[in-house]
This record gives sequence, structure tokens and C-alpha cells, in this order.
Amino acid sequence: KPQFGSKVANALNILTGRDDGSMNPLHQTRNGEELGAKLPAKGTVAYVLPLTSCYPPSSSFDPSSKDNNSRPYSPNQPKDEATFRDFAVMLRAMIHAHSYRNPASGSMYDYKMYAIIHPSAKRCQDQGSGDGRKSDSVDRSVLLQNLGYHVSIKGSPVDTNKIDGSEYLQKYFSEYDMNGDSGHPSADLIRLHAYELEEYDAVVLVDYDTLVLGSADEVYDLITDKGNAENGGNSIDAVFSWEHVPSLINPNAKASVVNLSFLVIRPSKATFRNLISTYQSSPFAAGKGWGMIGRGSFPGWMTSQGFLTFYYDEVANGSKVEMNRCYFGNTGEKYPTKLTLFTNGGKLECASSAGASSNQCNDCNHAKLEDIYVADLSYCLAPWECGGDDALFTSDNALSSGLCRKFHKQWFGGRLQMEDVHPQIQKGSGILCVDGKYQPMLVAQHESLV
Repeated sequence: KPQFGSKVANALNILTGRDDGSMNPLHQTRNGEELGAKLPAKGTVAYVLPLTSCYPPSSSFDPSSKDNNSRPYSPNQPKDEATFRDFAVMLRAMIHAHSYRNPASGSMYDYKMYAIIHPSAKRCQDQGSGDGRKSDSVDRSVLLQNLGYHVSIKGSPVDTNKIDGSEYLQKYFSEYDMNGDSGHPSADLIRLHAYELEEYDAVVLVDYDTLVLGSADEVYDLITDKGNAENGGNSIDAVFSWEHVPSLINPNAKASVVNLSFLVIRPSKATFRNLISTYQSSPFAAGKGWGMIGRGSFPGWMTSQGFLTFYYDEVANGSKVEMNRCYFGNTGEKYPTKLTLFTNGGKLECASSAGASSNQCNDCNHAKLEDIYVADLSYCLAPWECGGDDALFTSDNALSSGLCRKFHKQWFGGRLQMEDVHPQIQKGSGILCVDGKYQPMLVAQHESLV
């Protein structure tokens, strides 16, 4: 599997979104050898980036914060507009490099970048350079459109006043409203709008932790292949891997939940309507969470991550396929000898015989980079965090992970190649972190990316 750094030079005009999507009529190897006429694309995949807020609530993870009830766990949300722009640029460049538009990728699926923005995250203003003056505000809908994204402004699809399956959720949302807190927790549910995009053959939810390293055609084939359903079987409506996030009830345990950094779905407005109805009518209990299984509390347990985990556990269990998380959603984390997981099969001790036979307990830190199609940077931290200041990551665990270093090298290498090939970007020094601070791309004088 060719690596991302060798492909980014093919992503012409990727920053401004002016790529016209034209295809090279010939398959080519990396040395330019013609292989023959190129077949039509199998379909188009929409990569959906949900923006639920401008910036993270704080610079570090606080297990006691009520934000954890509604926000999926991610330490990588950019804290300023220049970093956000670079993230959006590189996300599209990575996807482009592994799509049909790049003949060297071998992929047969075209792509569309799609952003769903909550109204509270449309116009953002960071604190600037630290001299006491704020930067100019940025309309992210305009920024993303200029970077080649289709943009949709959407509020939460769930009317929390109509929740009748859980008094606990009713009380939580009503108290949030009465206190006048900014950033309503239901904003996270805008992710569910991705199910409405029936004009695409498949939809992939991505986020700030997503690092695309290879073409995932075999995964998209599972969604687009209707043969199974036509032959009397169940259609496959969701393909995902399990992510292990911090448990908020046991500091020594983790909850195994649907990974929102690469959730592949079959878009369906009927499924969307069922999701909304199910959210409003399903049981949710304090200390347990959704449904009959539950995993206790974890970041995002009340909204998208917790709800979709329950949905594909107990409501639509027969329509999902679980991917190997060592290859899709690999975090690069070195697992301890003893690990407790809260899973859809209950509490699992990875040191036990049952844990040894479960792929939930695989130590994915030993996977080879060339075998990994999608990495999840929630453990390693994103490259723009430059090592980070979060207490969870100040130990040498993340920094000592060989995969973490390789993930960062892939992203940084792609960014440096972008400086080499894009006429609007100044070529920098090649040093992207200085004194622990990320150095964003520099736009050439008199040029603008927006």
C-alpha cells in the first residue's frame, strides 16, 4: 500500500478547492507506466466532517466536567483558526490521495468533502497571538467552501423536549436549558444528519482524530453491494471499528464504543427518521447508559457516540460489520498487561482467557504501518498539538509508541510536500513545531486561501 507522502503532489489546487475533478484517462504506476483505459468510478463517497463548536471547552481532559456527557472524547480539536484551516486542508489532501482522482491510489471510489456545521460553530474568533488582541472572526462555512467542501448549516435533529424514553435525559436537557449554559449538548447530534445524504453511495463520518493512510474500497464495497439483500440476506448499513475511550466510572477501565473517526454508513432518510425516533423513545439510565447492555458513563455517552453504540448493539445489530481496529482506527497505543473493557458483551478482562481470545483486546501497537488504512490520533495526539499539554499524555507512553511517531511523520511529510507543490503557500523552514507550538502554513504575500 503506497504511503500518503508519495501521493500528495498529485493533489493539484487542493487548498483552494479549484480541482475540477477531471480524471486521468489512464491507470499509471508510480513510474508512469500506462496500464490501460481507466474504468468508471464505482461510486462517490461523502466524507462528512461535523463541526459542533468552535473550540474545545478547555485545554485538558477533566473527567468531572459535564461536557463529557455530550462530547465524544478527542484531545485534538484545533484551538485557533490557522490550525483549523491546516487540518481541513490536510484532511482533504489525504482523502484525495487515496481516491479515484489519484490514479496511483488504485481506488475506484470518487469522493466529496462535506461539512455539517452547527450554527454556533459557523463564525469563530480565536484569541490571536497572545498580545491581548483578538483575531478577526472567521466564517468557517466560507472558509470550507473555498477549500473544496460542500457546507450545510444544521441544528440538532432531535427535539429534546420530546424525549419520553428516559426521565434522566429529560431532566439533564431541561436543566441545561434553564441554566442558560452556552453550547447546548444536543449540538453533537448534528452527526445524525449524515444519514440523510442519499445522493451519495456511501457516507463516512470523520473528525479531528482521523488520519487516512490508504484506500478503503473493500469497506465501501460492503455498503454499496446490494447483492446480499437481493438474495434474501440483510443489507449492511454500517461498518465501523471499536474505539476504547476513558471510562468515567472506573479510571482503570475503558469503554469500547463505536469509533466516530471512521464510521461508514449507508445513507437513508428512513434510517435517519428511525434514529431520531429511537433516540427520543429509548431507555437511558444513570450509571448504566443506553438500553439493556450499557457501558456506564464515558465521554459522549448521552449523545452521538453513546447512542450509536447502543443503536448498533441493540436496535440494528444485524446490519453492521465490525472492522479490525488494528487496521481501521489504530490508535498506536501500547496496552497495559491488565486492561478492563466495558463492551457489548459486558465487562471484559483482557488478561483472562476470554480476553485473550477476543479481538477487543488485540495490542494494535504491533501492527505494521503499511497494513493500516485509517489511524485514530486520539491517543498519539494530532501533529498540530506538538506533544500536547494534556495530563493523560505527559507520560512517555504516547511519545514512546513507534506507531505514533510514524503517524506524525506521515502527516508532517504530506504538509511539507504541500508547501513544495502549492503556489499559494510559502516554503517554510521544514520545522513545524517550535517550543511546543505548531507553525501553521504561511500563505504567500498578497495571496489568500479564502
